[in-house]
Amino acid sequence: MQDKTEMSLFMGPQHPSMHGLWALRLTIDGETVLNSDCQIGYLHRSYEKLLANRTYEQGIPITDRLCYVESHTYSQAYAYSIEGIYGIEAPEKANWIRIITLEIQRIASHCLWLGAMSVDLGQLSMLVYPMTAREILINLLETITGARMTYNYARIGGVYKDLPHQIEKKIEDSLVEFKRLHEEFLDLLEEAQIFRMRTKGIGVLTKEDALSFGVTGPMLRASGVPYDIRKIQPYMGYDQLKFSVPTRTEGDSFARYRVRLEEMEISMAIILQALDKYMELKPSDPYRLEKIPRRPPAGNTYRRIEGGRGETGYYFESDGSTSPYRVRIRAPTFNNLQPLPQLIKDGKLADIPAVMGSVDLCVGDLDR
Repeated sequence: MQDKTEMSLFMGPQHPSMHGLWALRLTIDGETVLNSDCQIGYLHRSYEKLLANRTYEQGIPITDRLCYVESHTYSQAYAYSIEGIYGIEAPEKANWIRIITLEIQRIASHCLWLGAMSVDLGQLSMLVYPMTAREILINLLETITGARMTYNYARIGGVYKDLPHQIEKKIEDSLVEFKRLHEEFLDLLEEAQIFRMRTKGIGVLTKEDALSFGVTGPMLRASGVPYDIRKIQPYMGYDQLKFSVPTRTEGDSFARYRVRLEEMEISMAIILQALDKYMELKPSDPYRLEKIPRRPPAGNTYRRIEGGRGETGYYFESDGSTSPYRVRIRAPTFNNLQPLPQLIKDGKLADIPAVMGSVDLCVGDLDR
């Protein structure tokens, strides 16, 4: 009689590498992962139904809560999508402000991801460096919006208020300081043998599988697909800016880490270009449309932007009333999580935190 060596292991929400309220049921043989089952649905927040039961404007602070790590991205995408159903366009100044704040939020999101992933891999000191750098960016967003985490800064047809007086000096100084810290990230991790051993060749996602699962963002670009909505379907003025799309071909955890590090540098360049465009405008130029139609026409629309984790979009169906008839949220985490069982299969139990960390989960936008 052969002894059975397989066993089930539950990595539940309480596990330090879970990064949110979801569960991973594993079938393992010793330290080898034979199979896994990702289980979501612990939150039951019903955000799409909440949005459909409020006016379009009232939904803005709700979308801030979809993903607290980059809340401004979700509320800004929401306002941009509503403008599509209303058939209006925000003023030029509003778009440059949006780009500046969106890219600051992108870098801040990547900083939190880097700190969390480093801790998952035992690099405890690396929690301090990215979080210190993140504070620089959060302070910038606080100066601009008045809040530190859930900003409520987006508005239909523009933004809540103009940039503060002489903010350009603070932005430039902050980016100089952040660039110095960014170089420290590379010094601490690029030559760290343990970090490389635990990420290189771990959790490989092929180009074909990435496209099949509908993966977007840094995960897709790390598998060799230069897909960035800012390039393929420019919005808000990104087509007037010069920037590249970082890609890797390895598709492993290290490639996903490297793509995000490069994106931080590119976002800094975008912020400075958008700031130059903003400074060319007059102080009296509008940052928000003065008149917004009370009711949108009946119809439907889907608009999307490139968030820190990938494609972030909203589908609206309007019946002509002050509230949407139906709302559907396209959150990148939902698709990006789908390949996880395949990425950890036949790997070691200790590799799971490295793979999960490189995916960059935000469970708030995962559960509906």
